[in-house]
Amino acid sequence: MATSHSSLILASARSLIAASGLFFLAASVQAQPAKAADKKTHSYSEKLSEAFTKMGPLQAAGDFAGMLKLLDSVPVVPGSYDEASVLNTKGRLFAATSKYADALKVWERVVELDDQHDYFADKEMTEVIFFLAQLNAQEASSSKDPKVQAQYFKKSVGYFRRYFEATPKPSADVISTYASILYYSAVADPANVDQALLKETRTIIDRALTSAIKPKESFYQLYLALLQQQNDLVASAEILELVLKQNPSKKDYWAMLFAIYLQLNDKAREKDPAQARDYLVRAIVTLERAQALGFLNTPKDNMNLVSFYLIANQFTKGTELLYNGMKKGTIESEPHNWRILGRYYQEANLYQQAVNVLKEAATLFPTNGELEVQIAQIYLQMEKTREAFTHAKLAVSKGNFKDTKPYGVHYLKAYTAYELGDLEESMKALEEAQKFKEHEKDQQFARLKEVVSEALNEKNEKGKAKEAPKKAEATKAPETPSVSPATKGGPATKAATKSK
Repeated sequence: MATSHSSLILASARSLIAASGLFFLAASVQAQPAKAADKKTHSYSEKLSEAFTKMGPLQAAGDFAGMLKLLDSVPVVPGSYDEASVLNTKGRLFAATSKYADALKVWERVVELDDQHDYFADKEMTEVIFFLAQLNAQEASSSKDPKVQAQYFKKSVGYFRRYFEATPKPSADVISTYASILYYSAVADPANVDQALLKETRTIIDRALTSAIKPKESFYQLYLALLQQQNDLVASAEILELVLKQNPSKKDYWAMLFAIYLQLNDKAREKDPAQARDYLVRAIVTLERAQALGFLNTPKDNMNLVSFYLIANQFTKGTELLYNGMKKGTIESEPHNWRILGRYYQEANLYQQAVNVLKEAATLFPTNGELEVQIAQIYLQMEKTREAFTHAKLAVSKGNFKDTKPYGVHYLKAYTAYELGDLEESMKALEEAQKFKEHEKDQQFARLKEVVSEALNEKNEKGKAKEAPKKAEATKAPETPSVSPATKGGPATKAATKSK
């Protein structure tokens, strides 16, 4: 929630003080305050009575400074009714002029004197106690010193309890302020949360929620904070559902409800799979309800919805949302998301659909080698080794790997080449793969290289065996040519014959 607990308390206290106005001043300057029949009556001294008489015109003129100056001029006996009356009137004048720290000091003395001597009517003192409860809360909220805060909050809680004892039906605003103070007191020290105060706070809030026709939103904010402190996720979800039913335009509440259902799903996953699925469905429905109102519809939110449909085994719906989302731009069209789509088709044994969407992605991202790697792997599962080899070569040539290790790509190319009998290409790919450290721990690499090497050696040996006869024939010494019949009648023979 955007508003801090301390500022909520401060705002509540100030609004209650401001709403009280100056109704109390007239009562304070009466010559004789009203008393219950069973109470002893007390009288002002002559000088104080005279001073109160003179205050009438000053009050009418709004001359509060003059009123305070007049009161300061009256001598009073410590602990007397005069002292209590002067201080009580000063407290109201200080409050009326927003001098709350001064009002707090004098009113605490007034309560102390009344507790000792029962000077004032119960109703009047209940009002003073009520203001002291608020003023202490305000001082606590204004301070940045944790120790000072704790002192003022403790006083505030004490005064509020006295006020509630004397007030059977306090207003919703009063209850709200008191609950805020109790809560903030309980969590003031995060390392030592006061569970007893939290329990009391919850009791107060439950009382307010059941008695108010339309509780204020600040009540629900406080209640949610309290429930989260108590780790009561189920009750938190119920409150949020109630608030959103009354006011569905609260964007932050939709996000909070969605997150709570996911937390509940996570907690129930091992102990109660059926319950976990129910919470997952609620999370999905919550996100869709929010999106129908125009909330939580960023590309990330839409991708989350896809993921949760797939987790819920709603494969058709999930892949449809993902594909259409990337086509429409409601989900980011980027290689990773296309690869996710391909992987889910692959896991569902829809290999051709997986290949189709990945090839579509490859046209959108022509320099991305990872898409080609995934296509090659799927073709291997389809026992289409030649296609796998083609895309493995494309992957190597494109590169641009983000999540895939280059070593694996070169090994994939080497393996598919070997399966096709292209030993030379396989060995080249293995030599490239060997440049990466991963090959040192990969036993398959060592075996494949050994097999390819042996096959190449065998191929070379066979080649040598075939070439041997040809080489032998080419290197054999030439024989003395015999005289062929055709040469017997040659020129030399004829010459010899003639000579005879």
